[in-house]
Amino acid sequence: MKQLVDWKLAASAAKTLLPAGPKIVKQDAARIVEELRIAAGEGLVEAEKISKLVSTAPSQTLVVDRAGWAKAVSQNFAAMLPAELDVPAMVPAVAGAELGAVLSVLGTRVLGQFDPFVGPRLLLNAPTITQIRGDLNVNARDFYLWIATHEQTHRLQFEQAPWIPEVMKSILAQAFEPMAGQNSMSQLGERLKSMKSEVSELTSIMSVLEGHAMVVMNDVTSIRSIKTIRRRFEARGENRSAWATLLGKLLGMDEKALQYKRGAKFVRHIVDEIGYEGFNEIFAARELFPNADELDHPERWLARTR
Repeated sequence: MKQLVDWKLAASAAKTLLPAGPKIVKQDAARIVEELRIAAGEGLVEAEKISKLVSTAPSQTLVVDRAGWAKAVSQNFAAMLPAELDVPAMVPAVAGAELGAVLSVLGTRVLGQFDPFVGPRLLLNAPTITQIRGDLNVNARDFYLWIATHEQTHRLQFEQAPWIPEVMKSILAQAFEPMAGQNSMSQLGERLKSMKSEVSELTSIMSVLEGHAMVVMNDVTSIRSIKTIRRRFEARGENRSAWATLLGKLLGMDEKALQYKRGAKFVRHIVDEIGYEGFNEIFAARELFPNADELDHPERWLARTR
């Protein structure tokens, strides 16, 4: 029995391939780390105030370099997928090398990550945050708070709905555990095609979580330069989270379904109609999340649930 992915190899490969990031003198680096830690605390306050959700559990905040981020994300996925599978001998190494290559790209793009599977913990990718803030030429404190509010909203979501990580793990287990005894991974695609409803559900969950975090972060009124940040950040392109991107690649989900915008449009419609308090009822049960049709037609979700 083996793990599907050689996770240590994935982290090691990513570390080798990842550029270190912008050159910063030691004193400035220490200041940035401290400012990010402060932003993490302030971000939780803002996320609670706007979303009307309240944190009920402790969580770590880790300000990491890109190699540390890749290692943490590998640990996160190791905790999500089945621990051991009867897969061909070369599969874990090949998958580990491929994942390391993917992480080496994502590590230069993904700013933060909330990990409910290990920790729980908030990860802030300091070199990438610093580089992108410089590229956008925006106020550092405002940008840090904007990013931290997004990630702390994910913390509140998972605390409010602890069933979500379990559903994610269950669906992934259903996808991968039948691979036991196979001589190759070629049948995985066929297996996933037979799980359309499960994959569709996971897609909707991910879209809503990301969309909700985007709506909350964009409602922070204390960020004076938020319009500038939003305009420049959106012009830069989509910035999906690592877990959304990797799950999309792993499960072959439609890229459109993983974009923040789809979920954000749904959440904004619901919040405008019934407020954040009304929206928060969605976290009470698995059945209250929208299906694929309702995700694109929020009025149908309201008709079903109200």
